[in-house]
Amino acid sequence: MWLATAVVAAVAVTAWIVWPRPAAAPQARQYLNVSACLLTGPGGVVTGTPGAPVWAEMEKASLATRVMVSYLPETGSGVGIMLNTMAERQCGVIITTGTAPAPVTAAAKANPRQHYLVVAPVGSETAVTAANVVVVSAAAAPARIDQTFRDLVARTSLSAS
Repeated sequence: MWLATAVVAAVAVTAWIVWPRPAAAPQARQYLNVSACLLTGPGGVVTGTPGAPVWAEMEKASLATRVMVSYLPETGSGVGIMLNTMAERQCGVIITTGTAPAPVTAAAKANPRQHYLVVAPVGSETAVTAANVVVVSAAAAPARIDQTFRDLVARTSLSAS
């Protein structure tokens, strides 16, 4: 009799352990009231494009800082128009990669309170000249993106108080 009871108990415990549990309900991320925007070349953030590693770093920094991120691939409408759109959307920082430097300089001069971070191809790191633009190489981009997001959160916290 005790053997039958032990078998029934073992089956019950095993069934309880392996019984499927309901999946955890997805939860919405809570972002701060600040965003960072990426303007890429026409290839967007597809693997192998200059925008892909930058976007991956932005997503990683977003998880750590709760800064909302978005991106737009360059289209035929023009880089300057897209940069001005991002400035009007009040992106806390506009990051560009795979875009020409002249429109970034023009947009930066037209929007002096806007912050820009240009991830430049090797050899063109000095092509953008404006006080509100930081130009970094692709190799230096991960650390600079992380720091830029942390600075953005700090500026937002200071202005909110």
